[in-house]
Amino acid sequence: MKTNGYIIHEDTYRVIIATGFSRKSQNRKTGNMIQIWILVRSEDPIQAIQSGRDRLICGNCPLRARKATKTRKGKKRACYVNVGQAPRGVWVKWRAGGYPTLPSLEVFRGRTVRFGAYGDPTHLPFALAQQIAAISSGWTGYTHQWRKPSFQPWRTIVQASVETEADKALAESLGWSTFQVIPKNSPKPSTGIECLSDSHGIQCHDCLKCNGTKTNPKSIWIEAHGSGAKYV
Repeated sequence: MKTNGYIIHEDTYRVIIATGFSRKSQNRKTGNMIQIWILVRSEDPIQAIQSGRDRLICGNCPLRARKATKTRKGKKRACYVNVGQAPRGVWVKWRAGGYPTLPSLEVFRGRTVRFGAYGDPTHLPFALAQQIAAISSGWTGYTHQWRKPSFQPWRTIVQASVETEADKALAESLGWSTFQVIPKNSPKPSTGIECLSDSHGIQCHDCLKCNGTKTNPKSIWIEAHGSGAKYV
């Protein structure tokens, strides 16, 4: 039976898994894309948030940092990802030996790829990301590591993820295309286009504008969504 996912990279702290090869993704926004998950090896995603080890996969993402408000149910986060669902499910299956090692990059040929369904894609070796992008039929991705000089080559593959007009201007001055998350019902950015998933119902699989500096408008924006939207 064909596997639905593969381990595409591992290091001391992380395991990176691509899924969606034999079953269509159920993500209504992205559509049928290969989903790449960057996960902490030592703890499931919920435990990693509680211990703070999610920094190993999220870096300095400000949506991760906004998790200090405690409730009886735990800590609130502005991140849009519900880690108790797909990310934890992928981690549990990996721990049980459910994913083989990637046999060949050919499995990505002709498929669209979402770099970073959870976690920052810059934890992938850049050369591997380039190879996956080259053999795929298109991709999307975002990073909060765009300020770091060592990650500047990633601007050819992913968008700079920003939350303010000042950060958008700075990222663009460094040569990045940007993806800006704004609070719900806030004034719309003065430049760029609204994510076509929200404005026209077009899935990422068919849009593919969030692919770095290849073929994009300079900036794209979206209202905060997901379980953490009210904390943005």
